[in-house]
Amino acid sequence: MKLENGDKFVISYDAEKHKTTVFRKGTWNEKCKEWISKQGSRLLTYFDIDANGYRTAKGEYTIILKGGKND
Repeated sequence: MKLENGDKFVISYDAEKHKTTVFRKGTWNEKCKEWISKQGSRLLTYFDIDANGYRTAKGEYTIILKGGKND
């Protein structure tokens, strides 16, 4: 799946920092990216709508796209 600028979604992943699965409302823009760390970890940097800042998911994640008239 390729995210495009302006796409809104919910992302869930196991956050090492919180030691639990987190669910975040995100949006995709020109600063967001999927990449591999120097240690070989799969990463996804996205904009967290509620925190008003960028976050990075590490490892496995699930994205549910938001759509419709009321987005």
